[in-house]
Amino acid sequence: MTTVLIKGLGLIGSSIARAIRKEYPTVKIIAEDKNQDSLNFALRNHIIDQAGHNWSTVGRADFIILASPVSQIIADLHALSQLKLKAGVVVTDVGSTKQAVMNASQELQVKGVTFIGGHPMAGSHLTGARAGRSDLFSGAYYFLVGDSQSEAVSHLEHLLAGLHVKWLSLTAEEHDLIVAQISHVPHVIAAALVNQTQAALTGLPGGMDLAAGGFKSVTRIAASDPTMWQAIMLSNQENISQQLGDYIDHLTRVKKDIDDGDGQALLKFFSSAQAARQSLNRRDRHEVNSHRIHG
Repeated sequence: MTTVLIKGLGLIGSSIARAIRKEYPTVKIIAEDKNQDSLNFALRNHIIDQAGHNWSTVGRADFIILASPVSQIIADLHALSQLKLKAGVVVTDVGSTKQAVMNASQELQVKGVTFIGGHPMAGSHLTGARAGRSDLFSGAYYFLVGDSQSEAVSHLEHLLAGLHVKWLSLTAEEHDLIVAQISHVPHVIAAALVNQTQAALTGLPGGMDLAAGGFKSVTRIAASDPTMWQAIMLSNQENISQQLGDYIDHLTRVKKDIDDGDGQALLKFFSSAQAARQSLNRRDRHEVNSHRIHG
């Protein structure tokens, strides 16, 4: 029997557990989490088979999935390097940055333990084990960092087949650059917009209660777990800072165009964004139709 140990039973960890359970009902799933309520919920709903504590069951695991914030993943990799693990175990993570994680994994890898960096590009502003869904990752990209041709990668992809993701192998440097632009910077922007709007509307009739569809759509991700995002910011500082600087430059140029009343420049700005965003919509529709035809 295959045994999977998941460390961290929040949104991502519990969704992975659900997907494994649905695809492979006989796989034994053990979870550790500092939140006992999450463990109790997962046990009651048969999402996991057993709750562990302080790596008490680590020697039985064929797969270890680290699904905590990046700072905790790094600490867990150090802890695992000091423990006796099952021969042939595959260790992986779902952290949002990869260079820091891959560096931390070296301590484990020099002892002959296989580590594969991973990151599913899906999520929600909701948090906790109760928010997990077996279909959370369906159709999303799942980044892998490591030897994409290795037998261990094939075994991991087989275990996670129920996620129904699109696998993509990258270097750690490529991963961190990409996610800074499409995930990390947007979270900063959304949080900044919420904070700025809260301050701007304080004392005015209605205040933040007036925020409707467009504002809520743009800022939905600002409701995500602050602790997780603090860890992400500190583990991908250089890329995020560089790309935020580029974004600020764009805002500065738009502000100048508004101040100057430059209608042509503003039209070009919005037209370029519209075209790029519509092309993304077309790709999404094409993927849905392809799935209907070939799925």
